[in-house]
Amino acid sequence: MQRTAAWFAFALCAAVLFTAVAGAAQIEHVVFLSTQLRPIEEAQKMRNLILKDFPRKVDYVTEQPAQLPVRIKAEQQGGAHTIEVVGALHGELAPLVPLNALAPLDELAGKLKDRGIPEQLMTLGKAVWPAGIVRQIYIPWMQASYIMVANKEALPYLPAGANIDALSYDQLAAWASAVQEKTGKRLLGFPAGPQGLMHRFFEGFLYPSYTGGVVVPFRSEAAEVMWTQFASLWKSVNPNSTSYDFVQEPLLSGDLGSASTTLPA
Repeated sequence: MQRTAAWFAFALCAAVLFTAVAGAAQIEHVVFLSTQLRPIEEAQKMRNLILKDFPRKVDYVTEQPAQLPVRIKAEQQGGAHTIEVVGALHGELAPLVPLNALAPLDELAGKLKDRGIPEQLMTLGKAVWPAGIVRQIYIPWMQASYIMVANKEALPYLPAGANIDALSYDQLAAWASAVQEKTGKRLLGFPAGPQGLMHRFFEGFLYPSYTGGVVVPFRSEAAEVMWTQFASLWKSVNPNSTSYDFVQEPLLSGDLGSASTTLPA
């Protein structure tokens, strides 16, 4: 069947970390609070597949990122700890360290040395405790990665000599432009909706690709080049991208020419 859109797409997986809450009771019923895997389908797979064989009963509860510190502080101040495990991003967990709301996980980290977790990520999960002691405050759970999905009908429009498995941003822009020129449609898309993860594409991929970092080179000549070239690329992006939080359905329905979404790694 001829596909009028949904020709190529990007997929992004959230970088998720988990930690234990200080003062949580060690009971048979574990409350796992997470800012990640919130959509119903993802949460159900977490409960029914990932946690299926865990020996203790787990109540997997999702929460909006902005409400995470509010809930943790409320339990801490009320003295009634019901949450044992928290899954969140580094930026969501770091503010909880000064509150002494997280339990150190040094012993657990020592047992996971054979799991192949990159040492850089483990180091990122450490913080300075009182008296200058460095402790492990969280364990990496999932690693973020953007992947590209392309409809085979888009392949003839690839730039000459381009490798579909190793595209440069210049080649991507040329590809999207060629598709638009030949079809009259803007068929490249990103998850740039209100709840989309476009910001992680910028932080984890676009910025480092051009500048070699995120924070320090945020204002730099390389960053200016990046934004200028990306603005040019955006001329071939489907304008509906700004309304999509996830792009699975638009891709399958043919509403998008290209898009990005989140997938567990």
